[in-house]
Parts: sequence; C-alpha cells; structure tokens
Amino acid sequence: MNNFTKYLNLFFNDYLTLQLNCSSNTIKSYKNTFKLLLNFLIKEKGINLKDIDFKILTKDNIKEFLNYLENNKNCSINTRNQRLAAIKSFFQFVSIENIEYLNEVQDILNIRMKKAIKKEMDYFTIKELEEFYNSFNTSTRKERRNYILLVLLYDSAARLEEVLNVKVMDLKLDNQPSVTLLGKGRKERCVPIMDNTKELLKQYINENNLTNSSYLFSNSKGEKLNSRTIQIMINKHNKTNKKISPHSFRRSRAIHLLEVGVDIIYIRDLLNHSSIITTERYAKASPEYKNKMLAKTYSNIFQENQQTSWNNDKDLLEELLKL
Repeated sequence: MNNFTKYLNLFFNDYLTLQLNCSSNTIKSYKNTFKLLLNFLIKEKGINLKDIDFKILTKDNIKEFLNYLENNKNCSINTRNQRLAAIKSFFQFVSIENIEYLNEVQDILNIRMKKAIKKEMDYFTIKELEEFYNSFNTSTRKERRNYILLVLLYDSAARLEEVLNVKVMDLKLDNQPSVTLLGKGRKERCVPIMDNTKELLKQYINENNLTNSSYLFSNSKGEKLNSRTIQIMINKHNKTNKKISPHSFRRSRAIHLLEVGVDIIYIRDLLNHSSIITTERYAKASPEYKNKMLAKTYSNIFQENQQTSWNNDKDLLEELLKL
C-alpha cells in the first residue's frame, strides 16, 4: 500500500466517518469524486493504478482533470467546483497527518474555484402549486403515497434526503404536529407541519400499516425511495415551463412565507441555513416580495403630507399644463 492509498483509506474510514461524522450523501459524493479522478488518471493519462501516488497528483493533473469533467463529461461549473472542494478537503487532511506533503498540498489548495453564472431560481407560484397538487389522481395507493410525500416536502421545507430518511417515529401527530428532520452536519431539527398534512399522514400510516421503525415513504419492497424516482413523479405532474426539482418545493415554501410577511430569521431556522445570507437569496428570487418591500418603503416615505400644496397652487398648475 503506497502513501496515497493509505491516506485515502484513513480519509474515508476515519476522518469523514468518525471524526467529522459526515452524512452518507457527503461521503458518497466524495467517493464519486475520487472514482472519477482515478479513472481519469488510468484511462486518459495511461497511468497504472499501483503507480498513482502524491507525485502523480500534481496541480497540473488536478486542473486537467477538472477541465476534463467540464469539457468531456459535460459537468456544470458547480459540479466541477464540488469535485475540487472534495479534493481540497482530502489534501487538507493529508497536511494535518503528514507535513512532508505540505508543498504539494499548498499547490492543490491554490487552485481556484471557477466562477459560475448564477441561474434564476425555479419555484412554484401559489397558483402553480395548487394546479400541481390537483393533477394527482389519488384513487391509487401509489399516487396517494406520491401526493403525500410531495405535500410533506413542501410543508416542511425540507431537503429531499431529509424527507426520504423520515421514519414513522419521527412524526408527532398530536395537537402540535411536527416532523423531526436530520439535516446537513447531522443537525436535528423539529419542524411544525399543518393540520391538513397531519390528517393526510395519519390516514396514510393507517392504510399502509406502518410501524414506528418503518420508513415513511418506501417502495413495494419496503426500501427507502431514491431521488430519481421522485424526479420522475415531479416531471409527470409539472405542467409549467419551469425546471422543477425536489429542491424547488423547499424554495417555494420559503418564498411563499416571505411573501406573506414571515420574518426571514424564522425562515432561516426552518430551512436550517447556517447563514442568513443563504436565506436572503430566496428574497431576491421573488418579484412579488421585492415589489411589496418597495411599495412599503414608498408608502413610509410619502405617508406624511400626502396632500401637497400642488392642488392649492393654481398658477403653477396652469403653467405646467401649458407645457
């Protein structure tokens, strides 16, 4: 085992798992990055697997790999940057474990993220959301499951993986209904849900004879659903021209709360954002919210002395009308 293999094993099996307690999704994403990197070095650069060591993982080879992802694999700039972040995280770990590689690490850390063009956020208006939910034919058990899943996804403003991980025991369906979600950074939060959602969930749990340890949403084998399945059901019912993803429901919920005047601090906590700057992006995405804020500012400025002296100054008005 060479040093690269040794530290890669430590990175995944000890550092990410035990020390940082990263989520399974984060670890999976990091593993995919190194799988792509190794395949690139072997297939595109002609390097034997046993020869891949820190002397091969140079700044130039990493940059070439990133360009390969973007140009040959059609990865977006955001995906490219995510892959680079995973590689940098590994090299930072290596520098802590062994200062011998400090120079190599610094070269990699100096690779800059590529600036991406920020796309407009796609989200449902209230009317579009109503039309979306009304398009479900809930006469079948499968469609009822899909409908309730997407209702909970919107109501809780959760990330898709958070909802897919929910078990019956995570629900509280009493006078103050809520769902407990496990978010990024393994942070747990309790999110209130509406009474209508509570009733739907009660009926759904009884109909499917779910136990406390059951995943709330599963396939016919009792296995947790995957994100691809959810995207397919969304595409089936999405009648707008917008590119709606599972994350669009979380975004829509946040924007709708903003538009009815809910404090942005509460919305930040609901979304489990570490910084309010992230939440403010939703405010910028909503034309209705911006118009309300502008109208509010305008009325505050001009609420006093609304009856100006213009009406009383007939000579001035006549002069202006001549113009």
